[in-house]
Amino acid sequence: MTIRSSNRTISTRIAPRGLLATALLTAVFCTSGCAVSNQALRADFTDFNNIIQYNQSQQMLLNLVRLHYREPPMFLQAGSLLASYSSAIGGDSSLGFDDGYGLGLDYEFASKPTITYTPIEGKAYVTQFMTEVSFDTLCLLVRAGWPVTKLCDLIVEKIALDPADPLRNDSGSPSFAQFTATVAMLQKAQEDGKLSVVSSNGALEIIAGTETIHAGAFQLRSLSDIMFVASKNTETPIAHAGRTKATKPNGAITIHASKDAPKEAMVWVQHGGHYFSIDDTDIASKDTLALLMQLFRIQAAPPAGAPLLTLPVR
Repeated sequence: MTIRSSNRTISTRIAPRGLLATALLTAVFCTSGCAVSNQALRADFTDFNNIIQYNQSQQMLLNLVRLHYREPPMFLQAGSLLASYSSAIGGDSSLGFDDGYGLGLDYEFASKPTITYTPIEGKAYVTQFMTEVSFDTLCLLVRAGWPVTKLCDLIVEKIALDPADPLRNDSGSPSFAQFTATVAMLQKAQEDGKLSVVSSNGALEIIAGTETIHAGAFQLRSLSDIMFVASKNTETPIAHAGRTKATKPNGAITIHASKDAPKEAMVWVQHGGHYFSIDDTDIASKDTLALLMQLFRIQAAPPAGAPLLTLPVR
């Protein structure tokens, strides 16, 4: 899929008198043309960045809503970014008995940014969405400062302190209370500066005060599972009551549904005749969306060709 922006054109016209004025204005136009093109290069780089960032956030939100309705997700990735430019200078002259000699100059500049998207399918899809998040990735996120509670609520499926009786991250499980207590212990250690990730005999371990939890004790979820868990926090419009199964929200994120366009949304999408959005003042939900986007990028399979941004230079 290729998306092109509309042309951007800058034009003006001046009618000077006299050969010296003509030469001066021609030089000014040439210099101005360079300035306009340089500004366009800077603007297009920022525009590309903003467009892709917002589109990826919208894509994640849209697929969370789809999962809420038990619909298959679809992800696209930016394949190539291209910006082409054209400029032209034209003019005309006139000679009158009263006005003397006159020259008209026109300068036109056009920009055509293009973004090409390709679907994520096949082995790339399996690697990115169906493969469990690795313990190394969990430790990387812990070291990056993400709260342990948020990471465990979304990413961790089980913690097997006792291999015969693992603690399940499921509110309907008898071991859920102990799972929550274990996560709270890890969170407290993180807040007290007593949580660390170390390597022992070639394997990573999490040390929380006097407690040590080995990598093998954690069973983690795939990105697809994580998104499904997050999708349970989507509001269901009354008109859609029969289109999805009622689920108990887990508080990881709040996705609002409304008939009218949201006014204070960080990001929103339309689906099934309604607007679904994340409020710009909902910090917890914005953090969860940011974490989902980080996992989306971390889990990505090595691309055959990374997105390239091609901008001409002077």
